[in-house]
Amino acid sequence: MNIREILVQKIARCQKIRNELEFSHSWISKESINGDWINGLEDDLLKKERVSAFCSRFGKLQDYFSDKLLKTWVEAVGENVGTAIENFSVAERAGILTIRSEEILGLRKLRNDLIHEYIEDQDLFAEKLNEAVESAEGLFKMLDNLVLYSHKHLGVD
Repeated sequence: MNIREILVQKIARCQKIRNELEFSHSWISKESINGDWINGLEDDLLKKERVSAFCSRFGKLQDYFSDKLLKTWVEAVGENVGTAIENFSVAERAGILTIRSEEILGLRKLRNDLIHEYIEDQDLFAEKLNEAVESAEGLFKMLDNLVLYSHKHLGVD
């Protein structure tokens, strides 16, 4: 299997992960999230589970995009696969990123805060969750940009 075929497979997998996140994003983006809303999750287990799913899917899309898809794309465009920040710099030069490559580390920290850290302060958790809701749209756009670039410049369908 050549690198373009592998890229097609990874794009398809990333699109599936994106669809899952879009499902979660579609309802959570309509919520007015604040500390009281977060506190109310203890009484609404279904909503609490949906928040957990959103956070998990947000992290999963980030992980797959940067750790799997982007590395394959960098190789497909003929660059040397490097560290995450180096790979994001290649993507930034190609116009794929919606934020500067240096800011990607902030997204990784946000992901870690939501998935690995138990945030006690409801207002802080609300702030982080709102940031993730906004950032998800940027992730969708980055994936769209990578797919478009791959179609135009690499002949990937």
